[in-house]
Amino acid sequence: MKIKFLPLAKDDFREATAYYKDIDEKLAIRFKNEIVISIDRIINAPKLYRVIRDDIRKCVMHIFPYSIYYIVEENVIYIYAISNHHKKFQI
Repeated sequence: MKIKFLPLAKDDFREATAYYKDIDEKLAIRFKNEIVISIDRIINAPKLYRVIRDDIRKCVMHIFPYSIYYIVEENVIYIYAISNHHKKFQI
């Protein structure tokens, strides 16, 4: 499976990483690692997570208060957003 990050997801990732880096460099590294772990879970079982709307699925991260929103199309997983639970995600 290929992973493609849409522009919003890239921006979300950079913004969240910068936020955690301002607090502590090691925290930013832990956040990045949690993203990788979550995406690995998505790759291993892309249809495991529930559809929330129009084929968009939601993977809730285990350590940080974020969710990854994505769509599976054939052999590609499109990451739409990496959203903080304290912000309302607009589809």
